[in-house]
Amino acid sequence: MGNDHTFHSLDSFITGFGMGCDIDQLETEQFNNFSDFNIWILGHLPEHFGQSGGWHWQISNRNPNDDENAFKEFFEFLEIFKTAKKKKEKIKVEKFEFEKSKYNTKTKVETNKIEIVDTVYKVTMQHSKTIWIEGYGQDKLTYERWCLTEKELDEIISDLGNIKITELKN
Repeated sequence: MGNDHTFHSLDSFITGFGMGCDIDQLETEQFNNFSDFNIWILGHLPEHFGQSGGWHWQISNRNPNDDENAFKEFFEFLEIFKTAKKKKEKIKVEKFEFEKSKYNTKTKVETNKIEIVDTVYKVTMQHSKTIWIEGYGQDKLTYERWCLTEKELDEIISDLGNIKITELKN
């Protein structure tokens, strides 16, 4: 990060590491997947600065011109996040399908594929009000969304059309 490291240099270092590493290096059995930290922190903070920008944006805006405190907060939040327990609840649903786009950077062609989702989970983590919605088809994660309130969750479920929450189970 250099001799005169800044909070921005921490973001650059972590971004570079994330781009260069294997997906298995972002999550272990002991710690949560760092990729979820950006969204987790939105639900952890009592107030946030919009739903984009990630952890660096949120912490920088809480600590303008104070890199020392930004570093301190980052590592405090990271410690809480790393071991936060996940809770995964199955939402009973009707099977649904949606169109998923994929862009091939080599051919510069976007293709659409119909994905079928037959199982949906509501996932929460300790110390955050963020809610992840995970949809699986043939035991493969194919649909992901997130929100910050139960009301938003209800709206997402409603927007999917034929999904109906009839019971929640662990």
